[in-house]
Amino acid sequence: MKKSLLTILTCLLIIKGLYAQDCLHYLYLQKDKTIEMTGYNKKGDVISKTSAKVIDVKTAGGTTTANVVTDIFDKNGKPLGTTNMDYKCDGSSVSVQMHFNDDKTQGKPAGMNINVTGNMTEQYPADMKVGDHLKDYSSQVQMIHGTTATVKVTDRIVEAKESLTTPAGTWECFRISYKSTVTTSFEKSNSDTVNKFNAVFNKLGIKPPSSTNETTVWYVPGFALIKILTKNGYIEITGIK
Repeated sequence: MKKSLLTILTCLLIIKGLYAQDCLHYLYLQKDKTIEMTGYNKKGDVISKTSAKVIDVKTAGGTTTANVVTDIFDKNGKPLGTTNMDYKCDGSSVSVQMHFNDDKTQGKPAGMNINVTGNMTEQYPADMKVGDHLKDYSSQVQMIHGTTATVKVTDRIVEAKESLTTPAGTWECFRISYKSTVTTSFEKSNSDTVNKFNAVFNKLGIKPPSSTNETTVWYVPGFALIKILTKNGYIEITGIK
């Protein structure tokens, strides 16, 4: 279970950390945007694709909320399921709640709710520069049946500023490396929940990294993370509409 969850937990926390500044400037808080991402193994073969649609954005009292619906596909384009993520951003911190429906539920709740909480302040400071050591942080991901995963991110170093090209375009990015460690508690969990999560990631073709993982990301200030690289492969934005 621990290994099966690490990839999605890391991605959730990475996305969450993006919104520690002006919420409305970021890609996943721009209404009606569609963001396509493609996952590759370490050989460069496609293993999964996602299409995320920002369907609702509201701002009131200094807080921005957004709903993002993401369709997940395997390497052949077969639908695997849908995630529905609710973001809440106040300019200094963000909460994220996700619900996953697999392809067998036909729109009925699969019972896999994920809630991300934690202190995400100043993870990507506006004035960061090459050579900076960014602040460590930790967050908890709370799931159904009392399952809780704690993610600790350390050794965050701004290694370079460089141009990165994907099928979606070319950006000037900061390249940032870090280490992440995940510990998981199953005090109230059950075998059905564990089997559901394992089945999801097996269908995606993901080989999750170990509980301690080294990751490199390419980040465009005020916009989004463009690419995420681990020892098992990488994920990048391949389309924006």
